[in-house]
Amino acid sequence: MSQTRQLAAIMFTDIVGYTSMMQANEEKAVAVIKHYNSSLEKLVSRYSGRVLNYYGDGSLCIFPNATDAANCALELQNELKNDPKVPLRIGLHIGEVFFENEKALGDGVNVASRVQSLGQDNTILVSGEFYDKIKNNPSLSTVPLGRFDFKNVVTSLEIFAISNEGLSIPQRSKMEGKLKKSTGKKRIVITASIIILLGTAGFLVYKNLSTDKAEPVSNDQSIAVLPFVDMSPAKDQEYLSDGMSEELLNHLSKIQGLKVISRTSSFSFKGKNVDVRKIGENLGVANILEGSIRKSGNTIRITAQLIEVSNGTHLWSETYDREMKDVFALQDEISKMIVDILKIKLSGKQTNQLAGSFTKNTEAYEDYLRGRYHWNTRTDEGIKKAIGYFEDAIKKDSGYAAAYSGLADTYLTLYDYELMSFDESTAKAKDAAQRALKINENLAEAHNSLAHIDLHEWKWESAEQGFRRAITLDPTYILAHHWYALCLTAIGKTNEAVTQMEKARELDPLSTRINADLGMAYLSAGRYDEAIAQEHKTLELNPRSAGARWIRGMAYQQKKMFEEAIKDYRSALELAPNNPNFLAALGHVYASSGNPVEANKILDTLFAVNKREPVSPFFLALVYTGLNDKENALKWLEKAYEEKSGSVRYLKMEPRLQNLRNEKRYIELMKNIGLEK
Repeated sequence: MSQTRQLAAIMFTDIVGYTSMMQANEEKAVAVIKHYNSSLEKLVSRYSGRVLNYYGDGSLCIFPNATDAANCALELQNELKNDPKVPLRIGLHIGEVFFENEKALGDGVNVASRVQSLGQDNTILVSGEFYDKIKNNPSLSTVPLGRFDFKNVVTSLEIFAISNEGLSIPQRSKMEGKLKKSTGKKRIVITASIIILLGTAGFLVYKNLSTDKAEPVSNDQSIAVLPFVDMSPAKDQEYLSDGMSEELLNHLSKIQGLKVISRTSSFSFKGKNVDVRKIGENLGVANILEGSIRKSGNTIRITAQLIEVSNGTHLWSETYDREMKDVFALQDEISKMIVDILKIKLSGKQTNQLAGSFTKNTEAYEDYLRGRYHWNTRTDEGIKKAIGYFEDAIKKDSGYAAAYSGLADTYLTLYDYELMSFDESTAKAKDAAQRALKINENLAEAHNSLAHIDLHEWKWESAEQGFRRAITLDPTYILAHHWYALCLTAIGKTNEAVTQMEKARELDPLSTRINADLGMAYLSAGRYDEAIAQEHKTLELNPRSAGARWIRGMAYQQKKMFEEAIKDYRSALELAPNNPNFLAALGHVYASSGNPVEANKILDTLFAVNKREPVSPFFLALVYTGLNDKENALKWLEKAYEEKSGSVRYLKMEPRLQNLRNEKRYIELMKNIGLEK
């Protein structure tokens, strides 16, 4: 009996669903297997590998190194997309193979087979050992999928998916394969846990039924409030129907123990005829509140219904005919009804939170709703209109804290949109937020606005404290988690920033901005593969997101995947022509990849744009940095500092400024804004 051993990169392949294919169409199945066999033999040979064994609709191959194996797998998947298409999954591992009587055996072969079994059509999965060999290869992108316990493998294995363009990335929840099943003590523990859980659930159901047998119960205390429909004859009450939905959402979000999905995600279904069960699945909630509003003169009719997502059952439905002056009490009444139906126990403080609104002046309230309606459009015209409505609300009720807070947010947005100077925006926003806090010192929105101002003014410690205060007052306030993450990124606490941005996404899962900024948080933390994967998800959510392409381009650039970065920056510019941020990114990547001619053309374009509208000096500095023109780069950075450009706050984490880090003038700038001791 002869034995030889060899350390190799092992590739295991399998055609997905081949048996069913053969039963359905034998002729097609034969054509598929021929295409597969000829492509496999050709490409394995090209990359210095060997096909050791065929297993009907799969194979075992070995290669001298991981790079050859990965490149072969990539080219194989690409070629097999041609007709007749071959639905192939591939698993890669580094391990020892030993040959006994020309048969390949060993633990390495076993592991490669297990890794492959997790895959789906058009996937390439790799073990942690294989990943360690390719992680620094700029032409290969990967996404972590977590750890798995495989049959006949002693320890759990970390698995990654190669995520180059054109490949599929499997969702963990849908991954099946040769995994261990719970046995022995583990099964006993699980069984005992289930018994305890069922006993507890039974007790709670009994308790609820014995208290009030007529009321249905939802054990999953989560809800989304869909935008109410404007049923008014003139269809001119959209601000009121949207506002009612948002106010109910705000009421409910203050209830501890109730998961409430944000406005952005809930309102993404506005005007769409989508089954509530599908909406619930997309938003990850057990209950949906929907309704309509019809206003005539000073009378308002509100219809509301609470639906259990799992079966589409109406848990509660009611129609209210009221005067506008009663709208605040009505919001409280609806909120309390939902809380009661979902069996949420309220503390005294929470009951008080539901008991009253910020104003009892219905005209001021309508102006406030109009202001929020226009602010939520996030258009230049809408933002400007919002100011007028918030000011009208304050004239009608000078003690209306929420209106002052809305005014503060609007002034800050005007600065972000470059429609107002830093000094004017900051002064007006600060005055409005401080007025709000004099009326209600526990208003989370106002604390968040002041923290945002501190962030603009580079008051890092004060900004952190302000954001934490806002989150303590209202843990469900998405904007606080979002802006706090930006603050943490700026000061270099990148892992904490990821945590905060993930929390914001949990509360607002369908927000394009938050999903894109989560990718930026990963990028800032040096987690480039996760950043790329996250922006893939953002673009699935919104294919027209220029920001997601820009962030993904930066991640590609850090991996020295310059062609991919250039492609993404160009795509971003197609969606937002002459955007200075995207132009600067493209100029920098041209320069850093060895194309100074194109980089200088971008500089010319930026200077031309600057003649029509102001361009932040930071963007000019970025292109000069790529060209390694340190003198001009530092000159424009200093000018950006003088102008208090918003981008200056990211001097500490901006990876594209790496070649300036040790320059004396750069260090001085860092000290000036408090990011360097």
